[in-house]
Amino acid sequence: MSLFSLILGAGGSIALLRVVQHTTAERRFRWLLAGVFTLAGAILGARLVFVAAYQSYFSTHTQEISLITLGGLSWPGALAGAILFAFLSLLIFRLPLLEGLDRLSRMLLPLGVTIWLGAWKTGIAFGQLLPAGTWWGMMLRDESGLTALRVPVQPVALISLLLVLGLIEWLLRLIKKDGLKAAVSFLVLSLHSLLFSFMRYDSVQRLYGLRLDSWAAIIFSAATCLFLMIVLIKKKRSIATNENGSE
Repeated sequence: MSLFSLILGAGGSIALLRVVQHTTAERRFRWLLAGVFTLAGAILGARLVFVAAYQSYFSTHTQEISLITLGGLSWPGALAGAILFAFLSLLIFRLPLLEGLDRLSRMLLPLGVTIWLGAWKTGIAFGQLLPAGTWWGMMLRDESGLTALRVPVQPVALISLLLVLGLIEWLLRLIKKDGLKAAVSFLVLSLHSLLFSFMRYDSVQRLYGLRLDSWAAIIFSAATCLFLMIVLIKKKRSIATNENGSE
Protein backbone atom coordinates (compact mmCIF):
# COMPACT_ATOMS: atom_id res chain seq x y z
CA MET A 1 0.00 0.00 0.00
CA SER A 2 1.32 3.45 -0.95
CA LEU A 3 2.00 6.28 1.49
CA PHE A 4 -0.70 8.38 -0.19
CA SER A 5 -3.25 5.58 0.42
CA LEU A 6 -2.30 5.36 4.09
CA ILE A 7 -2.62 9.12 4.58
CA LEU A 8 -5.93 9.23 2.73
CA GLY A 9 -7.19 6.26 4.77
CA ALA A 10 -6.40 8.11 7.99
CA GLY A 11 -8.25 11.17 6.69
CA GLY A 12 -11.24 9.04 5.73
CA SER A 13 -11.39 7.49 9.22
CA ILE A 14 -11.34 10.91 10.86
CA ALA A 15 -13.99 12.11 8.41
CA LEU A 16 -16.33 9.23 9.33
CA LEU A 17 -15.83 9.89 13.02
CA ARG A 18 -16.87 13.50 12.48
CA VAL A 19 -20.03 12.38 10.67
CA VAL A 20 -21.26 10.20 13.54
CA GLN A 21 -20.38 12.68 16.30
CA HIS A 22 -23.29 13.99 18.36
CA THR A 23 -25.87 11.68 16.79
CA THR A 24 -28.54 9.62 18.47
CA ALA A 25 -27.93 5.90 18.85
CA GLU A 26 -30.83 5.07 16.53
CA ARG A 27 -29.41 7.09 13.64
CA ARG A 28 -25.69 6.55 14.18
CA PHE A 29 -25.39 3.49 11.94
CA ARG A 30 -27.33 5.16 9.12
CA TRP A 31 -25.11 8.24 9.30
CA LEU A 32 -22.05 5.99 9.21
CA LEU A 33 -23.36 4.22 6.11
CA ALA A 34 -24.08 7.57 4.47
CA GLY A 35 -20.50 8.63 5.17
CA VAL A 36 -19.09 5.37 3.79
CA PHE A 37 -21.23 5.69 0.64
CA THR A 38 -20.02 9.26 0.18
CA LEU A 39 -16.39 8.19 0.51
CA ALA A 40 -16.96 5.35 -1.95
CA GLY A 41 -18.51 7.80 -4.40
CA ALA A 42 -15.53 10.11 -4.03
CA ILE A 43 -13.05 7.33 -4.80
CA LEU A 44 -15.10 6.02 -7.71
CA GLY A 45 -15.58 9.48 -9.20
CA ALA A 46 -11.92 10.34 -8.76
CA ARG A 47 -10.83 7.22 -10.62
CA LEU A 48 -13.39 7.46 -13.41
CA VAL A 49 -12.54 11.07 -14.22
CA PHE A 50 -8.81 10.32 -14.15
CA VAL A 51 -9.27 7.37 -16.51
CA ALA A 52 -11.42 9.51 -18.82
CA ALA A 53 -8.78 12.26 -18.83
CA TYR A 54 -6.09 9.76 -19.85
CA GLN A 55 -8.22 7.49 -21.98
CA SER A 56 -5.54 7.16 -24.65
CA TYR A 57 -3.30 5.40 -22.11
CA PHE A 58 -5.97 3.29 -20.43
CA SER A 59 -7.41 2.17 -23.79
CA THR A 60 -4.29 0.03 -24.17
CA HIS A 61 -3.82 -0.69 -20.44
CA THR A 62 -7.34 -1.70 -19.46
CA GLN A 63 -6.06 -4.04 -16.76
CA GLU A 64 -4.85 -1.01 -14.78
CA ILE A 65 -8.17 0.82 -14.67
CA SER A 66 -9.20 -0.76 -11.35
CA LEU A 67 -5.72 -0.62 -9.80
CA ILE A 68 -6.20 2.52 -7.71
CA THR A 69 -3.19 1.65 -5.57
CA LEU A 70 -0.97 2.51 -8.55
CA GLY A 71 -2.12 6.09 -8.26
CA GLY A 72 -4.27 8.24 -10.49
CA LEU A 73 -7.14 10.11 -8.85
CA SER A 74 -8.84 13.34 -9.89
CA TRP A 75 -10.04 15.77 -7.23
CA PRO A 76 -12.87 17.18 -9.42
CA GLY A 77 -14.09 13.64 -9.95
CA ALA A 78 -13.80 12.95 -6.23
CA LEU A 79 -15.89 15.99 -5.33
CA ALA A 80 -18.51 15.26 -7.99
CA GLY A 81 -18.76 11.62 -6.93
CA ALA A 82 -18.98 12.56 -3.27
CA ILE A 83 -21.81 15.03 -3.90
CA LEU A 84 -23.78 12.55 -6.04
CA PHE A 85 -23.40 9.67 -3.59
CA ALA A 86 -24.15 11.97 -0.65
CA PHE A 87 -27.54 12.84 -2.16
CA LEU A 88 -28.25 9.19 -2.98
CA SER A 89 -27.23 7.90 0.45
CA LEU A 90 -29.39 10.48 2.24
CA LEU A 91 -32.38 9.41 0.16
CA ILE A 92 -31.70 5.68 0.56
CA PHE A 93 -31.22 5.84 4.33
CA ARG A 94 -34.10 8.30 4.80
CA LEU A 95 -32.02 11.02 6.37
CA PRO A 96 -32.92 14.74 6.15
CA LEU A 97 -31.42 16.21 2.99
CA LEU A 98 -30.12 19.65 3.96
CA GLU A 99 -29.23 18.62 7.51
CA GLY A 100 -27.51 15.60 6.01
CA LEU A 101 -25.45 17.72 3.63
CA ASP A 102 -24.39 19.87 6.58
CA ARG A 103 -23.31 16.80 8.52
CA LEU A 104 -21.53 15.16 5.59
CA SER A 105 -19.72 18.43 4.82
CA ARG A 106 -17.78 17.84 8.04
CA MET A 107 -15.79 15.33 6.02
CA LEU A 108 -14.30 18.09 3.84
CA LEU A 109 -11.81 19.37 6.41
CA PRO A 110 -9.98 16.12 7.26
CA LEU A 111 -10.16 14.81 3.70
CA GLY A 112 -9.00 18.04 2.09
CA VAL A 113 -6.11 18.42 4.51
CA THR A 114 -4.94 14.81 4.19
CA ILE A 115 -5.16 14.94 0.38
CA TRP A 116 -2.80 17.92 0.34
CA LEU A 117 -0.58 16.17 2.90
CA GLY A 118 -0.48 13.08 0.70
CA ALA A 119 0.32 15.24 -2.33
CA TRP A 120 3.15 16.88 -0.38
CA LYS A 121 4.70 13.58 0.68
CA THR A 122 4.40 11.91 -2.72
CA GLY A 123 5.31 14.83 -4.97
CA ILE A 124 1.88 15.44 -6.51
CA ALA A 125 0.63 18.95 -7.39
CA PHE A 126 4.10 20.42 -6.97
CA GLY A 127 5.07 24.05 -7.49
CA GLN A 128 7.42 25.84 -9.86
CA LEU A 129 11.20 25.63 -9.52
CA LEU A 130 12.84 28.61 -7.82
CA PRO A 131 16.32 30.13 -8.14
CA ALA A 132 18.86 28.92 -5.59
CA GLY A 133 18.80 30.96 -2.42
CA THR A 134 15.12 31.99 -2.59
CA TRP A 135 14.41 32.34 1.14
CA TRP A 136 10.72 31.44 1.03
CA GLY A 137 11.11 28.33 -1.15
CA MET A 138 11.17 24.75 0.15
CA MET A 139 13.03 21.66 -0.91
CA LEU A 140 10.23 19.56 -2.37
CA ARG A 141 10.13 16.68 -4.80
CA ASP A 142 8.04 16.14 -7.89
CA GLU A 143 6.37 13.01 -9.26
CA SER A 144 9.66 11.81 -10.74
CA GLY A 145 11.32 11.92 -7.32
CA LEU A 146 13.51 14.95 -8.09
CA THR A 147 13.96 17.15 -5.01
CA ALA A 148 14.55 20.83 -5.68
CA LEU A 149 13.77 24.31 -4.37
CA ARG A 150 10.16 24.99 -5.30
CA VAL A 151 7.17 27.18 -4.57
CA PRO A 152 5.69 25.44 -1.47
CA VAL A 153 2.26 24.86 -3.01
CA GLN A 154 1.27 21.76 -1.02
CA PRO A 155 2.34 22.96 2.46
CA VAL A 156 0.71 26.37 2.00
CA ALA A 157 -2.46 24.78 0.59
CA LEU A 158 -2.62 22.34 3.52
CA ILE A 159 -2.18 25.00 6.21
CA SER A 160 -4.48 27.55 4.56
CA LEU A 161 -7.27 25.00 4.02
CA LEU A 162 -6.99 23.86 7.63
CA LEU A 163 -7.22 27.43 8.89
CA VAL A 164 -9.95 28.65 6.53
CA LEU A 165 -12.26 25.64 6.75
CA GLY A 166 -11.66 25.42 10.49
CA LEU A 167 -12.57 29.10 10.86
CA ILE A 168 -15.70 28.64 8.73
CA GLU A 169 -16.83 25.72 10.89
CA TRP A 170 -16.26 27.76 14.04
CA LEU A 171 -18.11 30.81 12.71
CA LEU A 172 -21.09 28.73 11.55
CA ARG A 173 -21.22 26.43 14.58
CA LEU A 174 -24.30 28.14 16.03
CA ILE A 175 -26.13 28.63 12.73
CA LYS A 176 -29.34 26.60 12.67
CA LYS A 177 -30.23 27.12 9.01
CA ASP A 178 -30.06 23.72 7.32
CA GLY A 179 -27.88 23.64 4.23
CA LEU A 180 -25.94 26.83 4.93
CA LYS A 181 -22.90 25.12 6.45
CA ALA A 182 -22.61 22.75 3.50
CA ALA A 183 -23.02 25.53 0.93
CA VAL A 184 -20.40 27.80 2.50
CA SER A 185 -17.95 24.93 3.10
CA PHE A 186 -18.20 23.69 -0.49
CA LEU A 187 -17.82 27.23 -1.82
CA VAL A 188 -14.70 27.84 0.27
CA LEU A 189 -13.20 24.52 -0.84
CA SER A 190 -13.96 25.26 -4.51
CA LEU A 191 -12.43 28.75 -4.37
CA HIS A 192 -9.41 27.39 -2.49
CA SER A 193 -8.93 24.71 -5.15
CA LEU A 194 -9.24 27.32 -7.89
CA LEU A 195 -6.60 29.56 -6.30
CA PHE A 196 -4.07 26.77 -5.89
CA SER A 197 -4.72 25.31 -9.34
CA PHE A 198 -3.01 28.44 -10.70
CA MET A 199 0.05 27.73 -8.55
CA ARG A 200 0.53 24.11 -9.60
CA TYR A 201 3.29 23.30 -12.06
CA ASP A 202 2.52 19.66 -12.80
CA SER A 203 1.52 18.76 -16.33
CA VAL A 204 -2.20 18.51 -17.06
CA GLN A 205 -4.50 19.02 -20.04
CA ARG A 206 -5.63 22.56 -20.80
CA LEU A 207 -8.72 24.04 -22.39
CA TYR A 208 -8.65 27.62 -23.75
CA GLY A 209 -5.42 28.21 -21.86
CA LEU A 210 -6.70 27.07 -18.45
CA ARG A 211 -5.95 23.82 -16.67
CA LEU A 212 -8.87 21.37 -16.59
CA ASP A 213 -8.82 21.39 -12.80
CA SER A 214 -9.12 25.19 -12.89
CA TRP A 215 -12.22 24.90 -15.08
CA ALA A 216 -13.61 22.29 -12.69
CA ALA A 217 -13.05 24.61 -9.70
CA ILE A 218 -14.81 27.45 -11.54
CA ILE A 219 -17.82 25.22 -12.31
CA PHE A 220 -18.00 23.94 -8.72
CA SER A 221 -17.75 27.51 -7.38
CA ALA A 222 -20.57 28.70 -9.65
CA ALA A 223 -22.78 25.72 -8.77
CA THR A 224 -22.16 26.19 -5.06
CA CYS A 225 -22.99 29.90 -5.31
CA LEU A 226 -26.32 28.93 -6.89
CA PHE A 227 -26.98 26.43 -4.11
CA LEU A 228 -26.08 29.05 -1.49
CA MET A 229 -28.51 31.52 -3.08
CA ILE A 230 -31.28 28.91 -2.99
CA VAL A 231 -30.61 28.21 0.69
CA LEU A 232 -30.65 31.93 1.55
CA ILE A 233 -33.80 32.61 -0.51
CA LYS A 234 -35.52 29.72 1.21
CA LYS A 235 -34.56 31.24 4.55
CA LYS A 236 -36.08 34.62 3.61
CA ARG A 237 -39.27 32.98 2.39
CA SER A 238 -39.64 30.96 5.58
CA ILE A 239 -39.18 34.12 7.66
CA ALA A 240 -41.77 35.98 5.57
CA THR A 241 -44.21 33.07 5.93
CA ASN A 242 -43.79 32.99 9.70
CA GLU A 243 -44.32 36.76 9.94
CA ASN A 244 -47.50 36.59 7.84
CA GLY A 245 -48.80 33.72 9.93
CA SER A 246 -48.25 35.63 13.15
CA GLU A 247 -50.21 38.69 11.99
